[in-house]
Amino acid sequence: MKFSANALFKERAAAYYTEIRKYTRYMLNDHLLFVLIFAMGALLFYYSGWVETIEAGFPAPLIMAIVLGVILAWSPVYTYIKQPDTVYLLPLESELKPYFQKAVWTSFLAQSYVIVALVAFAMPMYAKAEGTGFGPFFLFLVAALAAKLWNLFCRLEALNVPSNDVRTADMGVRMLLNIAFLFAVFSSEYVLAGIAVLFMIFWIFYMGRIGNRPLKWELLAALEEKRMAAFYRLANMFTDVPHLRGTVKRRAWLDGLLPGSQKGTYTYLLSRTFVRMNEYIGLYVRLTVIGALIIAFSALLPVQLIVALLFLYLTGFQLLPIAVRHGYVMWPQLYPEGESGKQRAVQQLLLRVLLIESVVFGAAALSSGMLAAALVLSASIAFTLFFVWIYAPARLKKLHGFS
Repeated sequence: MKFSANALFKERAAAYYTEIRKYTRYMLNDHLLFVLIFAMGALLFYYSGWVETIEAGFPAPLIMAIVLGVILAWSPVYTYIKQPDTVYLLPLESELKPYFQKAVWTSFLAQSYVIVALVAFAMPMYAKAEGTGFGPFFLFLVAALAAKLWNLFCRLEALNVPSNDVRTADMGVRMLLNIAFLFAVFSSEYVLAGIAVLFMIFWIFYMGRIGNRPLKWELLAALEEKRMAAFYRLANMFTDVPHLRGTVKRRAWLDGLLPGSQKGTYTYLLSRTFVRMNEYIGLYVRLTVIGALIIAFSALLPVQLIVALLFLYLTGFQLLPIAVRHGYVMWPQLYPEGESGKQRAVQQLLLRVLLIESVVFGAAALSSGMLAAALVLSASIAFTLFFVWIYAPARLKKLHGFS
């Protein structure tokens, strides 16, 4: 039977989206969807109010160009390459050009909704600052989507370059050219936009020349594995993902802050799981820092309260899957604590980390005064107690069958 690159890509893409649908039906049917809708509504409400305060001369084109330029530079190509392909597809490398072209177009279709949403989101700001209507929307959208496609083809060529430094430089150059091109379009400087396009054409031909090498199979497989691992970590917030793998780091300097073995098997185990697995500690630190920065730089108490409660919910919700992290290991089951002991350990861990996060959010609110800090801290502590002692047990019982 003759090998068909198109048939192989179709099979890989179908398997990928089947896997995605298997988990998204859990992800889009949960309380988090309601919270995100509420957060989006609050964001749009305050954004519309902020737009009304914009005066003439506000640099909307530059802000739009920078934000879109940075996001466009991050344009992963979904190749669906797997580790066994590094051996079995190697002899067929010369026949895979249609496969990777389809990979670029599929990636374009899968990622374009972000560009459409960002351009639509930015248009009220642009219209108010520039004193225009929404007429340029479709021109801006076409320019941004064309830049997206250019970024994807450049990225595909960069994946064949041996040096990681060259790939990093490629991303930097693409980001600068994106910003220059989009700023010229948003400013109606079409001559400058044409010059930027010439540089973009030169760059894609240059990357095509230095990327005309044998495929970097190990790199392609590693990038796909990393991308799928990120999706599985997201899905694991909603349902069990048995084949999810995390990275572990010792972090011995934190041992003195962790409970000892006399506090219970699961308390000992889960506290160290939280601290040592990048999946959990990294997520916790990111959400805490982002929430604290938003609170610190917001002058509106309602926004500070909403952000504090939202980020506490997101943190607690995304840490709940730690309850089943060791569900397939038999050694903890030899100890006479049972599922009730595990649930208590999960609740104690959530209580500690969410109270620490509450204190950080209260401290961040000091930028608006003592009263704001006291209100944010009080609301955060009250929400933490509700989440840990009322919401978490019901959630664990629903998801994992805890009694």
